[in-house]
Amino acid sequence: MNIITGIITAVLAGLGVGGGGLLVIYLVFVLEMEQLQAQGINLIFYLFASAAALVIHFRKRKIDWKSVIIIAVFGIIGSFIGVKIAETIDPLWIRKTFGVFLLLSGIWSLFQCKRSDNKK
Repeated sequence: MNIITGIITAVLAGLGVGGGGLLVIYLVFVLEMEQLQAQGINLIFYLFASAAALVIHFRKRKIDWKSVIIIAVFGIIGSFIGVKIAETIDPLWIRKTFGVFLLLSGIWSLFQCKRSDNKK
């Protein structure tokens, strides 16, 4: 079952559906894994998915290296800040905040799809 779930979330992530978020939900609610551990596994999942996409974009010369450097610098800084914040917050609040974030981003995506459908 875990292999099938991994394949499904990988396909959904490749299609841009947000398979990584679905993987976290599966790990937390079905396998009853701790939130932070599930997010760590999701990050590893994301690294492999990103590496595959990077190879394809690199070969097609579709990488804006200036943007990559700017995003990487701020991403590294943000990750250190995020770790420090996460160390001071109760894991229950992290779980609830992450759930609200997933819900809001899903609603946002839904309305974006409806807008693009209305423009056609």
